[in-house]
Amino acid sequence: MNYLLTHWLISLAGTLFLGLSAMVLHEFGHIVTSLMVGIRVKSIGLCMKGMYIVREAGSPAKNMLVSLAGPMTNVALIFLFWNTSSSFALANLCLAICNLAPVKGSDGERALLCYEQMQRESSLETQAH
Repeated sequence: MNYLLTHWLISLAGTLFLGLSAMVLHEFGHIVTSLMVGIRVKSIGLCMKGMYIVREAGSPAKNMLVSLAGPMTNVALIFLFWNTSSSFALANLCLAICNLAPVKGSDGERALLCYEQMQRESSLETQAH
């Protein structure tokens, strides 16, 4: 009985570590991309939904790149770790899918809103000419 409890606790700790590692790397993707496109990161935090960053506003194109950077970091990690750590790859797959879904507050929703804003601006520019 004691063996089962120990095994369960070790498995739980390992799973939490893989999930937290995937989440930290996901946010790191957002941060690096923000800095690469010239958007200053104001703060990094943690809430009930997970980690988050607060940054300056950028153009819709820059904001879309930053929004997609986290999930794309997870996608890259899936390919990098599939043969060596399928559990870590699976954690990244789950995080990428959840963040790319266009649901309220997700990276997917933010990217979609940026895309729609870019389409509106393009349409207005076309009408002005």
